[in-house]
Amino acid sequence: MDQEEKTIFIGYDPREAVAYHTCANSIIRHASKPVAIIPLALNLFSDYTETHTDGSNHFIYTRFLVPWLMNFQGHAIFIDGDMILKADIAELWNMRSSVCDVQVVKHNYQTRMNEKYLG
Repeated sequence: MDQEEKTIFIGYDPREAVAYHTCANSIIRHASKPVAIIPLALNLFSDYTETHTDGSNHFIYTRFLVPWLMNFQGHAIFIDGDMILKADIAELWNMRSSVCDVQVVKHNYQTRMNEKYLG
């Protein structure tokens, strides 16, 4: 892929398909450069079987396949499917560092719900 094109993996859970599409739309709507959006959906990985039952969503562990999916080359962004971007993804893309193998955007969000996600 062209280095100008940002590769973005979005976690996809079929129980929350609307959230995935809303996230992708928010990325495209605010993007100033081309983006490649790739869903991380379990059904797309015939070689991978999720054996963990402790996760709240379908992509809890497949997110760790991103380096392999990128052939261990270049950069990519992983985003949970229930996020909405309010600004250009290029702003986040420009913060990446070639020195770091992984970078994380921390947040201090505290849910007000008694149950997280789908229970």
